[in-house]
Amino acid sequence: MIAVFAACVAASGSALADAPLAYQTIQPSKIVMGESAILRVTSLDSELQNVKLPEVSGLSFEVLGHTRQMEFINGTASESSSIVIRVTPQIAGIFSIPGLTPKSQPLILEVNTDRNSGNLPLTLNGTAPRPAPPPTPKTGNAAGIHFVADGSAFVQLKMPRRAVYVGESVPVDIEVGVRPGVVTALNGLPTIKGGDFTLNNLSRQPERQEQVLDGKPFLTMTWHSVLAAVKPGDFSLTVDTPLTVKISSRPSEDEAFANILGGPFLQNFYSNIVPKEMTVTSQPSELHVLALPTNGRPADFSGAVGAFKISSDVSAVQMTAGDPVTLRMHVSGAGNFDRVDSPMFDRIDHWKTYPPKSSFSSTDPIGYKGEKTFEQPLIAAQTGEQTIPGLSFSYFDPETRRYERAQTEPIKVTIEASRADGSLKAPSEATDPDSRLASRTREGLRPDHASTPSYATLMPLYLQPRFLALPATLALLFAGGLLGLQRVPSRVASRATERALAHLGAVARSGDSSAFLVEARQLLLRNLSQRWRLPPEQITAAELNARLGSDAEDIGRLFALADEEKYSGGGADGTDFSQWLQIVSRQLTQGASA
Repeated sequence: MIAVFAACVAASGSALADAPLAYQTIQPSKIVMGESAILRVTSLDSELQNVKLPEVSGLSFEVLGHTRQMEFINGTASESSSIVIRVTPQIAGIFSIPGLTPKSQPLILEVNTDRNSGNLPLTLNGTAPRPAPPPTPKTGNAAGIHFVADGSAFVQLKMPRRAVYVGESVPVDIEVGVRPGVVTALNGLPTIKGGDFTLNNLSRQPERQEQVLDGKPFLTMTWHSVLAAVKPGDFSLTVDTPLTVKISSRPSEDEAFANILGGPFLQNFYSNIVPKEMTVTSQPSELHVLALPTNGRPADFSGAVGAFKISSDVSAVQMTAGDPVTLRMHVSGAGNFDRVDSPMFDRIDHWKTYPPKSSFSSTDPIGYKGEKTFEQPLIAAQTGEQTIPGLSFSYFDPETRRYERAQTEPIKVTIEASRADGSLKAPSEATDPDSRLASRTREGLRPDHASTPSYATLMPLYLQPRFLALPATLALLFAGGLLGLQRVPSRVASRATERALAHLGAVARSGDSSAFLVEARQLLLRNLSQRWRLPPEQITAAELNARLGSDAEDIGRLFALADEEKYSGGGADGTDFSQWLQIVSRQLTQGASA
């Protein structure tokens, strides 16, 4: 009897733990003309619904009915359901019957003209024989594969053999092989052991392939992901996968007796199958992680590691004064796109700049390849032909083992004057001599003597009491406005600081250490950048030690934890939250009062 199993194992969440197992058999696999074979499709975990009958030229299929069987596991009855199908040949030959369960391989039925006939060639449409054999599962060599003790499963971690760099995204494959009928469920996704690495963007659905290893059928599931190292050194990596397997606990002397029994019910009754949960661990894989070099590191390097190229464009090359134009920069290639930071402009002469935003579009399921786009609105301050300078982006290429800089070309745009800026007034007399002459003619002759006003006192007007109130009032208004302007920035900064600390406290109360550390780092960098008039990327450990004194060590440690959290996912307890809140509050308060 030829039995082909297909395990329907879901790829994520709780569905993995409850994944049903279905298989199909054909009995007998060799018949002669005038006989029929029984095709049985069985589900061990749930009631099996109707299946679509295959269409094979030379064979007819007829559903005979549904059956139920009883299985005893540790004294507990478990039902399975089957659909029984009769297969009747019209001609002799070797037939390939497509699988009726997901991802199952074809079943092979050999039909001879009589009992003494040998193997016949595969017959299509009942007439034309072909010498080619029917399709069979991929056959592989089990050498180098580390199986569990009973040979029912294996796990492999496949990754590059070269050394990698800290922060570099490295594509890896995780292969999990199981024996259908022995392994009944996958109880969780594969996980990597150790806190010095992260396994990001694990593909939701694994690739499934049936293959034969050393004569035994296996269902191999392959997940694709990217691996990132947090620190340099030599590491040994393993992957764990939780499974549920069925093992037989009956004595060996009962094995022969159970095989003699013809009924599936009695065989199951005596089989004493016991489910067992186990974790399969891959063989260790060695990995050497290098630190990024400090020599030649550009000042604008943000941590991007990979192979990238950039380009830029604008939303329009001709516009009206006052209309915004969008400058776009595209970073494409392969690498750790989460570290590809904005290289857009803080300021440009004759342009008003606004904060950029970014978006990422992946070209593979794991986010290793794709394109990250930065968009920045700009408004021209002058009319005429203007030039938007070229953009640059620095990254480290692990293939060349050096820092690279990509550059875009400047972009020329034309800014036209807005019609709303034109004057709607009549020409002035100062610019139109003819108009000035015509105006004087209409007015007639001026008097030949000037009128002399009369005054009650010879005291100058600016010293008279009725005029003294005006300059005094203006002086008071000016002084009050100057004082108010001095106080407004401090009040605004104080309110902004209070809001930032309140938000950080809320993040701390949520217990999300990753969000807390990243938020605290951004707040401190923004505060120190404003206080010291330095770009954030230029705030180094040396600057912290030179300017902060006793707080430099704490701030530097917080920055290091935030970077490590981005990759490793390590956490901080409640005491850490309280300590970091005090440090951040002290620094932000000093910045607001400065």
